[in-house]
Amino acid sequence: MRFGELHPTLRLRITVAFVERTLTTIITPLMAIYLADEVGAARAGLLVGAAVVFAVVASLAGGPVADGRGRRGPLLVGTAGTAVAFLGMAAASSPWWGSAAAVFAFYVLNIAVANFALPANEAMIVDVTPAGHRKAVYTLQYWTVNAALAVGALVASFLYSGYFTAMLTVAAAVAGVAALVSLRYLTETMPAAGGRPPFGELLSGYAGALRDRLFLRLVAGMTLWLGLETQLIGYIGVRLAQAFPERREWLALGGWHVRLNGVEVLGVLRAENTLLIVVLAVFSARLARGLADRSRVHLGIALFTTGTVVLALGADLVVLMAAVLVLTIGELLHIPVMQAMLAELVPDHARTRYMAVFKLDVQGGLLISAAGISAGTVLPPWGMAAAFCVLAVLIVTSYRPLLARRAVRSST
Repeated sequence: MRFGELHPTLRLRITVAFVERTLTTIITPLMAIYLADEVGAARAGLLVGAAVVFAVVASLAGGPVADGRGRRGPLLVGTAGTAVAFLGMAAASSPWWGSAAAVFAFYVLNIAVANFALPANEAMIVDVTPAGHRKAVYTLQYWTVNAALAVGALVASFLYSGYFTAMLTVAAAVAGVAALVSLRYLTETMPAAGGRPPFGELLSGYAGALRDRLFLRLVAGMTLWLGLETQLIGYIGVRLAQAFPERREWLALGGWHVRLNGVEVLGVLRAENTLLIVVLAVFSARLARGLADRSRVHLGIALFTTGTVVLALGADLVVLMAAVLVLTIGELLHIPVMQAMLAELVPDHARTRYMAVFKLDVQGGLLISAAGISAGTVLPPWGMAAAFCVLAVLIVTSYRPLLARRAVRSST
């Protein structure tokens, strides 16, 4: 299915989402570093955690609004609010204001409006895409998201030092253009016929998902996994930024010398991870050929944890990049099995509510990441590495009944 064959509103949203994700990728990882510089790593972790709570509340509020009042309103709130938030962050970080508290307040606004719009965006895709074409649309969305992550990671890392306010100003301008385009061309896609379930019915749907123990096991496992994954933009990012504030030589090949500071190294590692996912995803089936699901998941978790531990301890660019390669292979081994288990566990009649609960794993993972930033002020690097290993054990424990269930099904 070609991009030009998609519904006009969907084409617009994919383009705007690419812009918004790029801007978010530029700013969000830098906020932990910025706050750690301004108020200390321990307080920075608490502030990032508080921001995640606001994101959860906004996402849960956005679902009923999108179902009851339509998709266009929440999407416009998200795009316009993002522009206002970036403009406020730029002003607050400038020399004439210079308020870290105001920067954080506008950052909270940014993630709140973005998460408020998420349910409407998911519903809009279903509204305008025939069932047979949704896989292609989600694949296209996956590639654009990863492209945005790669671009944002590199831009953020190399422009953070000395250009933070300028980056925010440009982000505000770009987001403002995206908001104006959306206001002009975004149309409502919610079906007019049939009405929407009342708020009480939506809540009962959430309650049904929360009573499903196997499903909650999967949510818990993915939350812990994402808590481990987001250490790269949390504890590990802060560690690199604070350990290497000035540019140093990381690599020399003949007359070519690579001189980077910690933030720039973080950008290189994040871009590497994203690009490897895009490239190696094509070969992910070959990576797992002959492996049972249980072995595949356990190997994936072991590789991912090993790579993360090395990132927590390493100080050599080649070693750090090799660690990213190892953890990326682990990620590609683990994620397809998780997606298959999710498809099996979510009933068709309650898919929307189940998925709303499942997507809380992202915010839960960010809370764990925020806790890692604060814990890193108390624990030495080897202590944080040990904590990452504990997270890996808990992930395996969470998945155990799910993998046993899949093993029984595959043998019958």
